[in-house]
Amino acid sequence: MALAQSAGRRRYRLILLVLTAVTLLSLDFRDVGPLDRAQSGVRDLLEPVVGVASTLTSPVRDAWGAVWHYDDLKAENEALRAELDALRGEQLRAEADVEAYRRLLEATDLPYSGDLPTVAAAVVRGPVGNFDDHVVTIDKGRDDGIEMGQAVVTGAGLVGRVARVDAATALVQLLSDPDLPVGVRLVATDEIGLGHGVGGDPTRFVVDQGIPWPAEDDPSAFPAAGSAVVTAPDSRYPADIPVGVVRSVEPGEGGLTQVVTVELAADVTDLAFVSVVTVEPVDEPPRPDLLVPVTPGATDGATDGVADGDGTGTGP
Repeated sequence: MALAQSAGRRRYRLILLVLTAVTLLSLDFRDVGPLDRAQSGVRDLLEPVVGVASTLTSPVRDAWGAVWHYDDLKAENEALRAELDALRGEQLRAEADVEAYRRLLEATDLPYSGDLPTVAAAVVRGPVGNFDDHVVTIDKGRDDGIEMGQAVVTGAGLVGRVARVDAATALVQLLSDPDLPVGVRLVATDEIGLGHGVGGDPTRFVVDQGIPWPAEDDPSAFPAAGSAVVTAPDSRYPADIPVGVVRSVEPGEGGLTQVVTVELAADVTDLAFVSVVTVEPVDEPPRPDLLVPVTPGATDGATDGVADGDGTGTGP
């Protein structure tokens, strides 16, 4: 009984203390020293209680605030996400512009061209089926001075020739096409022969007609590996456009000719821009028969040796 009364008195005193503290804290008198000191003392006394209460209720308050401001937070997150996406998009566009500019320079900076007139063009369509693996379409045509048979190049070298022309577009037959013969000159030996692409391997080109096998296997008669191969004079294309570099030399059928395997200088599988050399084209097809060595005493009228370029030089 005594314990119950004692507990009741303590509760009563606590309630009275809290009410007194609230009353003191709520009073607002200016320049009242005793009252200011009393308020300060009450705040110091209640600070531990307030701190504990704040700690206990903070998760509830945070949760309530999150619920209350959910729409605002969601909108802010969406705005930040959109801003981040926009920044990423700008970065990608900037990188794409830099890459496109680099590739345009590669296609139009032609250190070997001299004063040759050229027209820059973008590749708008690549191969679209099994029957045209070796053609691309460019966005320049007859209205831009493009004619059938003109050489198509990049800074690396020859990539093909114009095979068809429309008013605003043109079809380019690529150098990788085995059906596109090209007259070339081996810079190391100054020999002239006829070559073509290799089906299934767009990086290789084979010169297999017109270059005789030396009688005594003189090493100086063979082009060194890594030496340059360029377009021949008097061929269908302007002279000295890079074609590639020598990789290997083997004897041809019967051991009469050299078969020179060439690694193409230009990557014809990854073209974004090209340049068309707009000089008057020579559209006469090559004459492989003129490039085949002739046996002594032959009476077919062919000259002993090879014709200039890809067969468009002198000969029958």
